[in-house]
Amino acid sequence: MYELLPAQDDKSLFFSMNGERAERCGVIGHLRADFDSGELFYTSWTDNQAHLKTTAFKQEFDSVINSLRKDHEKSSPFASRRSLYAFCSTNPGMDLSPQGNGYVIRTQDYSYYLRCKPAAGEYDIYCYAYDNRYLLPELAGQHELPNDCLSIVPSTGELVFIVFGEKGYYPSGKSTSDPHINRQIATASNVLLGVTRAQEEAMLAGSMFGWDAPAAKPWRYDAGGSPRPLPPNRNEHER
Repeated sequence: MYELLPAQDDKSLFFSMNGERAERCGVIGHLRADFDSGELFYTSWTDNQAHLKTTAFKQEFDSVINSLRKDHEKSSPFASRRSLYAFCSTNPGMDLSPQGNGYVIRTQDYSYYLRCKPAAGEYDIYCYAYDNRYLLPELAGQHELPNDCLSIVPSTGELVFIVFGEKGYYPSGKSTSDPHINRQIATASNVLLGVTRAQEEAMLAGSMFGWDAPAAKPWRYDAGGSPRPLPPNRNEHER
């Protein structure tokens, strides 16, 4: 069975998000569950970023909820309102008063932040699902831009130095005539500075296109620095 653990992260992860905050955290959507008279289990799902709701996610999500609902029958946290009350009483999570207790389940690919408040007449459970490709870098502070970094000019392979907030870039004295060696130098230097490849690509875009440009956002890149597909229905001027 998946284990509900007391959460230690930002309390905002237990509540709805929209816009840029939702995109950078990788919110997929959330489920609401109600035990009705005590043992029934009515649920509804709300999409946040439907393009992240893959088949793999849906299969894992069903497994998580069903495990908490059915494993060990009456001892399962989600077996009934009584079971949930007993669980919350003996395993207090993050205090989200007056909205209940906060727990987290983290798997390899996804994180589930569960807000539990067993009370008749209200939703007993909210479960907010996140894609770890976005959430974990956000929690690690890797969706902010560094003060500076090294990068490679795509058209020339030149090694350059970039300063946050400044237009353009500076030639680096470490640059060689070999773009592959320059790439290795940039990567090694940025690793020492704690700069990820996504941050580097966002810094390069910011120096060329402006620091408010969508491309100057680290969460728009994967761990290898390749651009992620934009969510559907984005305005063309952001592409």
